Amino acid sequence: MADDGGSAELEPAEPKRRGRPRLYATPLSQAERAKRYRKARQWDESSLDDCRDPVLMDRLSWALKHKETSEDARAALDIYLEELVRRHHSKGKSALK
Repeated sequence: MADDGGSAELEPAEPKRRGRPRLYATPLSQAERAKRYRKARQWDESSLDDCRDPVLMDRLSWALKHKETSEDARAALDIYLEELVRRHHSKGKSALK
């Protein structure tokens, strides 16, 4: 019987991997992953309403460190604390009145 090219057995395809696709050829170590996460948080430019809690805490930390030397930090401190209360206090915005 002549080989017509179509009757050759197909190699079984590799099973599809579960989960998120890899970013790089080798997986990141926990230390590398944490470093990338901190770096991304550091440069987060989102608005106050849109920023995540860890970013808000970083901004609050900066304001606390610089409140003695910077007028901007003193003003930001009040804004960040009000946002923190608005998000996490059981009474929300009414707690600020």
